[in-house]
Amino acid sequence: MKGVKLHVRVLALALLLIGAASTAWQIFVLNIPVSSDTTEPVWVIDTKLTFNARDNTPVKVQMYVPPSWSKFITLNESFISKNYGVNTDIVNDNRQAVWSARRAEGQQQLFYRLMLTKRSNSRFAESEAGPLFRESPDLQGVEKVAVEALLKPIREHSADIETFIREAIKLINEPSNDNARLLLGNNYTQDNKSMVLELLLSSAHIPVERVRTLRLISGVAQTPELWMRSYNGKRWLYFNPETGAQGLPDDRVVWWTGNDPIAKVEGGRQLKVEITANQKVMNSITLAQSIAESKENKFWALSLYDLPLQSQQTFEIILMIPIGVMLILLLRNVVGLETLGTFTPVLIGLAFRETQVLWGIILFTLITALGLSIRSYLEHLHLQLLSRLSVVLTFVVIIMALISVLGHRLGLDRGLSIALFPMVILTMSIERMSIVWEERGGLHAGKVGIGTLIAATLSHLMMTYPTWTYFVFTFPGMLLIFVSFMLVLGHYRGYRLTELFRFNAMIKGRQ
Repeated sequence: MKGVKLHVRVLALALLLIGAASTAWQIFVLNIPVSSDTTEPVWVIDTKLTFNARDNTPVKVQMYVPPSWSKFITLNESFISKNYGVNTDIVNDNRQAVWSARRAEGQQQLFYRLMLTKRSNSRFAESEAGPLFRESPDLQGVEKVAVEALLKPIREHSADIETFIREAIKLINEPSNDNARLLLGNNYTQDNKSMVLELLLSSAHIPVERVRTLRLISGVAQTPELWMRSYNGKRWLYFNPETGAQGLPDDRVVWWTGNDPIAKVEGGRQLKVEITANQKVMNSITLAQSIAESKENKFWALSLYDLPLQSQQTFEIILMIPIGVMLILLLRNVVGLETLGTFTPVLIGLAFRETQVLWGIILFTLITALGLSIRSYLEHLHLQLLSRLSVVLTFVVIIMALISVLGHRLGLDRGLSIALFPMVILTMSIERMSIVWEERGGLHAGKVGIGTLIAATLSHLMMTYPTWTYFVFTFPGMLLIFVSFMLVLGHYRGYRLTELFRFNAMIKGRQ
């Protein structure tokens, strides 16, 4: 017996660990939300390209789009155009959309829509390789002297690539620095400052490149912002060329790298690019599903969410039955509540989904009382069990039909839901109730009937609780956890709670 108990405990522990591990994996690895009401922000970026096409000339429009290594996860992107072919290419670690048409006339409009989120990205999933090593530029005359004069204090005041670049940006932005002013030529535009910064860093053999970013602000027309980045051998370092601040803010999306404009057109003129961003909210489970689809996560193919909608609704009910069963197990083995049959309350609780609890109790009580009366009358006819059950079943159907028709006439639509009560379950409940009545008396039969309704009501509340429904359907590993508890309860040999009250007088008498 001890070996069997050990076997059960090991099996229960194994199922508990497997169920808990699968649930934890879904929550922390797949980032599936633990609540169905959870919503998360997503950004929708709309880009509109407008230009005038030249007559009888092929048109080709190229535009950079955000790379796949961005810290923002792309949920969906759309290329909207009329009579244009669209392709995407990889150009120098950038993604580029290409619209092409053989002929176009007049004003043309092309649209690009991107939906993205930062969800589940804890770090920058950037391109792995850094920029190629740059040779020092061939400088002559005063430019060479100015560069060397700037690099000397930068080297003295820096300890690594990060501090070196920040010191360089600081000196370039000092209006009082004669060397920086000479290299800038009194042109303090952002592009010119970036060119001088590239010149300084290339002279020090530090690779650097320009990065165009988009700031996420709802409802405001956006212009890509210029940032600089350098590779320190392990990761990319981003710098603001105006302030020298290191680190790309969370509200910036990397759009493309390099010195080229965001878009250019061949066979057209007066190209205009308009970018707007808007924030929306999305249900977290839908968001997690979209992310899994965008990553082609095969584990989601095993998810119940991959089933057709009608099948999902069916399994939402089926998967909740073990919760009701576990509750009945607790009520019978631990509490000591007596019911008609083992799992009859669970089936009655399922019927309460449509009738609701109050109407369900009324209808169940009414049908059972009428059925008991009919069964009592049939007892005097000395019929065999099968014949008696058949007659009772038929009268149960008749009673259900009459109640439904009467309820409809009286405007009580809940009476129509009575058809959802399992007729066979009602018939067997009536038969068992009558047997209990004969063997233990009417008082005990009423007690068992009340216990059945209590268990059915509690089962219904547990099986229809939205939080539980979502959690079990989304994390089916919970079923293994329930099984582990059921195995442990299977060896419970202690007193039931009702027995403690039952023997309370005897205990007091001994004292």
